[in-house]
Amino acid sequence: MKPFDWTRFFSRPYGVYTQLLFWVAVFFLYILLKEYPPRMTGLTLVCLVLQETLELAIPCYTQNLLVLPLLQRRKWLMGGILYLLQLAALILLLPYLLNGVGQLFAGLFSVRDLVDWRKEHIAFSVVAFTVIATFTKTGLDHLKREKEQKENELRHLKAQLNPHFLFNTLNNLYGLAVRESRELPGFMLQLSDLLRYSLYDTGQPYVNLQKELTYITGYVELEQIRLTDSADIRLEICKDNNEQYIAPLLLIVFFENAFKHFSAVKDSRPYIHMRLSVRDGCLHLNLRNSVDPGNSMPPAAKRKGGLGLNNARQRLNLIYPDQHRLEIRKGADFFEIDLNLELT
Repeated sequence: MKPFDWTRFFSRPYGVYTQLLFWVAVFFLYILLKEYPPRMTGLTLVCLVLQETLELAIPCYTQNLLVLPLLQRRKWLMGGILYLLQLAALILLLPYLLNGVGQLFAGLFSVRDLVDWRKEHIAFSVVAFTVIATFTKTGLDHLKREKEQKENELRHLKAQLNPHFLFNTLNNLYGLAVRESRELPGFMLQLSDLLRYSLYDTGQPYVNLQKELTYITGYVELEQIRLTDSADIRLEICKDNNEQYIAPLLLIVFFENAFKHFSAVKDSRPYIHMRLSVRDGCLHLNLRNSVDPGNSMPPAAKRKGGLGLNNARQRLNLIYPDQHRLEIRKGADFFEIDLNLELT
């Protein structure tokens, strides 16, 4: 199931509608939970609850629109002075505003039983609601900033990923061109399909898992064309019929790493064994490739080759922080990656 981004309700253009819906809910909750004496029904009840809702809403908006921006910019003195002036103005003037609403209802609808708000505890309400509004707005802003930072980091990682894939694939293309292979036209056509997917179909945070698996299958087929029969390449994919979503181009990094760094052990055929299964929203990926113990890479090559795995780790930590377990095992003659990922 594709994760739902609830923070959109607090961003444009939905933020205005969310706030309107919130205050409508507050209005009716006041009616249901606080005000419903037998003598106070109809428009009299509506007038009272509207005044109580305004008693809550006005301090919240004056605090968040006037005072809080100064405090967030660390202008403590100006923010503190403005907060005290706000409290004084609201304590003195809010009762007259609420009484004005009552008089409006009395003049238009002949509402009786009006409340004299000058005798109510306005000072306590103003202080309490401005403090609550500050903490609520600060918390929401923090969540939105975290989301924006996460999206920026993911965009940066994906920008690294596409050139990395293209670089590896062009190396394969060059090798076939040097050998004047008959497989070159088919390779180029299949490469075109892969690039079309990576450039145009991965703009969303999540894509259909089946599309991602088709992409991986095409990549493995391209590598098999390049390697012909020189290696034991096995790919097994088992998937249930449930529709699942996954972050795009997340798994391909592990496959690229296996094909890039596998090598033959002495007196044996090199191999890459790949198994991917999806059941009940859980994805399990196991990749194991042979490694020649005597074939050591220079440090510079190790650093360059590590870009893909580091990229995958970062994306997993950002997108699935508590939904994955990644294990990397290095033996004398093998390299293995085992990934368990909760998709829902």
